[in-house]
Amino acid sequence: MIIEINNLFVKLKNKEILKDINLVVENEESFVILGPSGSGKTVLLKTMLGLITPTSGSLVILGHDISRVTPKELLDLRRKTGMVFQNAALFDSMTVWENVGFSLIEHFKLPEEEVRKQVQDVLSAVGLTDVMDKMPEELSGGMRKRVGIARALIFKPQIIFYDEPTAGLDVITSASIVKLMRKIHNQFHTTDVIVTHDLTIARKLADQIAVISDGRILDTGKWEYLLTSENEFIRHFLNEGEKYENTTY
Repeated sequence: MIIEINNLFVKLKNKEILKDINLVVENEESFVILGPSGSGKTVLLKTMLGLITPTSGSLVILGHDISRVTPKELLDLRRKTGMVFQNAALFDSMTVWENVGFSLIEHFKLPEEEVRKQVQDVLSAVGLTDVMDKMPEELSGGMRKRVGIARALIFKPQIIFYDEPTAGLDVITSASIVKLMRKIHNQFHTTDVIVTHDLTIARKLADQIAVISDGRILDTGKWEYLLTSENEFIRHFLNEGEKYENTTY
């Protein structure tokens, strides 16, 4: 297994946010954490990234317990993972190639020519050409998202974490990003952890889905299984998505 979470609790400002979380993510699996706004899924993602320290329980990623790693071990672990932020989180003062190659420049001091070559390779993988020297403000929302995915790919990670990958995009652009995520998953054999409230992503991409509400995992399984869950919240939440089967995704 790539990720194993056991009896995880997270308390922030004396409020319990995550409650007894148990999850297993297997190698090369596309795992979706699905829930409405305020359900705790973003806190769970930040905890997996090592940005929030668990109150109790264990969170093991690639054999390392996140709460017990040294700063150096955490840095090494992050080089084996990629993160696609909800708003792309690009540096507005940097060109596309500088944004994508930032870690190579900052941590490895590689020459510009080598960085540009590696950046061009990952930009091609996400379907972008002739954008190397553009500024983020010159890009559409969908292009910015693709640049964010390219940046996540620069270290050829084992795991890619996605935070609401279709948020703020129109239906057609969202559909193209979903297709790109599937392509990247198949081409690079990544393990994907996708945090979203987008039911279409769960239906189209997930090998496994964990439904979270009020800081608890209500159930985990495939889309078809969860559609007939004994949990009323899950049935209602997922069946709402079935109304949109004729979407362009």
